[in-house]
Amino acid sequence: MNTPDAIVALLKAVPYFAGLSPDALKTLAAGCHSKSFGAGQVVFMEGDPCHHLYILESGRVKFCRTSAEGREQILRVFDRRGDTFCIPSAFSTGRYIVNARAVSETRLRLLDVDTVNRLAQDHPSMALKLVATAGEHMTHLVALAEDLSLKSATARLAKYLYELAMADGGEHRGEIRLSRDRLPEEELASMLGTVRVHVSRSLKNLVRAGAIDLMRGFIRIRDLRLLKEISGGT
Repeated sequence: MNTPDAIVALLKAVPYFAGLSPDALKTLAAGCHSKSFGAGQVVFMEGDPCHHLYILESGRVKFCRTSAEGREQILRVFDRRGDTFCIPSAFSTGRYIVNARAVSETRLRLLDVDTVNRLAQDHPSMALKLVATAGEHMTHLVALAEDLSLKSATARLAKYLYELAMADGGEHRGEIRLSRDRLPEEELASMLGTVRVHVSRSLKNLVRAGAIDLMRGFIRIRDLRLLKEISGGT
C-alpha cells in the first residue's frame, strides 16, 4: 500500500529505523518511492551509480555475480519484509558492487540516500546501526567465501538450512518447516557454488543423517542441533 501510514509501518520493520521519532519516520517516508519488478527482472547491475537504499516490501531479490563463462554465483537472497540492502554501495563506493534480480514478483521501497544522510546527522544511533548492518552484510560475504573454499556441499547446505531455520524462530518453534518454494534446487546450487545433482545428493545425505525430512512442499527440520553440527563439517 502507498499510504503514508503503510510506508511508516514498513520503515518500523527496519531495525535501524525502529527507534526514530514519528516525525523522523514521516521524513523518511516522504523520501521513499515504490517500484515493482516481475520475476527475473533486473533490479540493478554491478557498476551502475547507486543513489538509494532498498527496502523489501514483498517478494524475493537475489544478489549475484556472473563469470565470463556465464556461471552465476548467488551471494545472498533477501526475502523478508523490511530487509534492506545496498548500504556499502550507497554510502561508500557510490556504485553497485553486485547484480540484483527479482526472483519472484517483488515490490521495493527506494529510499533517497541524501534523506538518510540528513537524518543520520541528527540521529547518531541510527548511523551506528547502519554501519553495523553494513558490517553484517560484509561478514556474510566473508563467511560465504570461506565456506566455498573449505566446506563440502552437504556442510554448506546444512549451514544454509540451519540459518533459515534460526531466522524462522529456530529452537523456539515446536516444528520447523521450510517451504520448498524458497529452496529451488537450481537456486540452491548457484548459492552453494555447486551443481543441482550435488544439491539433490546433499539433501539425501541430510535425510540419511536424520537432520531433515523431505516432504511435499517443504523441508522439515528433524534435528536442529544435528544440522548445526553437520554445517561445521568439511
